[in-house]
Amino acid sequence: MSTEYPAENANERTRCPSCGAELPSENAYCSKCGARSERRVMYSLWRVGILTFLSFGLYYLYWMYVSWKHLAEEMPGKEFYPGWHALSQFVPIYNFVVMYQHFRTIKDAQERERVKSNLIPGLALALSIILPVILYIGVWILVFVLLWALLSFSVAPSVVLLWVAMVVLWVAISILMLIVAVAGTFLTLVLWGQRNLNRYWERPGARPARSARTGPGEIIISAAGGLFTALIIMGGIGLVVSSQPTPIDIGSERRGTIESHTQVDEYRLTVRAGTRYTVRVSPTTGLRGDPLEAAIVALWDSDGETTLQVENADTPIVIPWTASSSGTRYVTIESDGSALGDYVLRVDAR
Repeated sequence: MSTEYPAENANERTRCPSCGAELPSENAYCSKCGARSERRVMYSLWRVGILTFLSFGLYYLYWMYVSWKHLAEEMPGKEFYPGWHALSQFVPIYNFVVMYQHFRTIKDAQERERVKSNLIPGLALALSIILPVILYIGVWILVFVLLWALLSFSVAPSVVLLWVAMVVLWVAISILMLIVAVAGTFLTLVLWGQRNLNRYWERPGARPARSARTGPGEIIISAAGGLFTALIIMGGIGLVVSSQPTPIDIGSERRGTIESHTQVDEYRLTVRAGTRYTVRVSPTTGLRGDPLEAAIVALWDSDGETTLQVENADTPIVIPWTASSSGTRYVTIESDGSALGDYVLRVDAR
């Protein structure tokens, strides 16, 4: 069994601790007597912590692989399969068994060499099961409060739309928070496990460990995790942006299409007190040739109270009104339950 260990000098040689024969730096075992050359490698906590965080926990799989591979070098004669060991984390329930075995092996190695350890395999197992739930609930409570405030004061112009937006965002953010909770659990396990591995590599009397080089596997899984993180962030930003009512300037118009009986199009505009405005919703023949024949048009204030609402089978719908106060107003357009189609919204001031 052999492995590669980075060296400061590719031609550097060391001597076998058993027979004294010279060994190339990349050999883990003496070709003469089979003893370990003790060319250990070590990963800094900053390295594994940052990569686990940035990859949303995906780096945990690589850590399971590489740390198990290095533990295998410490126990010749035992069967270790690092690849299958890492892939086992995709198997429900069995993944907890393997994770416990992983931490138990680190603990056994430390006890064998009388290395100080704070690793508790049973606690690691419990954390892997309980911590995601705790993180998920805790983070979601915070997000729920912030989301309620956001939707109540700046997004949804009506109570109905508020709850519709809440349900949609709840599902999306729940998925995101679950991922965050799992990633936080992986981060905790990786940092705890690596800290004790480093103690083992740095034990008194052992040959000094070297910092592990960055291999292609580490680069690939970190890049994949980083891409996943970026997609999650961009998706969250897109979700927030898409949930905002479309702005419309006074004297301009917006075109839209009501494509289902449950669809509600929202627009926001800024008004001045005492100014008279006209909101007009007109059918238009779009590319599909089906203008909106009937609609419900409502005007809301910033507190979610209905200022005006017009339901009319005849279009265009024209709502003249005078702003009683300055600020933001909202216009919603939806089908009356029997018609769909294209429309043009225009807001003018007089």
